Amino acid sequence: MAVLLIIERHTMNNIFARLFCSKNHSTSDEAYNIVESMAKAKPLYKELIKQAHPDKHPNNKDVAEELTAMINNNRFNYRELLKIKDLVNDKLV
Repeated sequence: MAVLLIIERHTMNNIFARLFCSKNHSTSDEAYNIVESMAKAKPLYKELIKQAHPDKHPNNKDVAEELTAMINNNRFNYRELLKIKDLVNDKLV
């Protein structure tokens, strides 16, 4: 159990270092952009997951499943969700 916690802590420290401690970017700006993107992404994610649910599109179930997977993989990325929104509107609506 302790080994797992140490590994998880090490992994989280690496993620934190990559996100917030980059020498090329301002730490406060990048942190703000990440948090802002996550905050904006939540309502858009909910909207898209409802629109693209495979049960709502029995004729295009394969396309809906593919789009749902894309939405789930990018659930915290607002910019990618906006791109996926265009795909949902083109392919399913």
